[in-house]
Amino acid sequence: MIHIRGVHPVQAPERVHLIDAVLSARFQDIDWGSITQPDPAQPRANWQVAYDEQPLAPLPDGQGRAAFFFHYLDASRPLDSAYGPLTLPVPTPLPSDLKHIQYEEPG
Repeated sequence: MIHIRGVHPVQAPERVHLIDAVLSARFQDIDWGSITQPDPAQPRANWQVAYDEQPLAPLPDGQGRAAFFFHYLDASRPLDSAYGPLTLPVPTPLPSDLKHIQYEEPG
């Protein structure tokens, strides 16, 4: 249901990345809260989850697309989700088509 297309560091007071995802389901049907990255040093309740998920314009082939932020990402390990592990590509600079997405600190 989700394929990670890109991982992009964001300028912010905290370490945060913008994740670009391709969807094979409707945006509203995705369980965004299930997208996490286990941290063996923390109890599960403290694990980070997808934050501020946003639908994007579909790709030229019609596939859905979305972006979300993720705090304290370890890019060397996959994300976990209700849909299985989500492999992360190597982080790259933020592409121009995602520069309009503004990070807002949780609060």
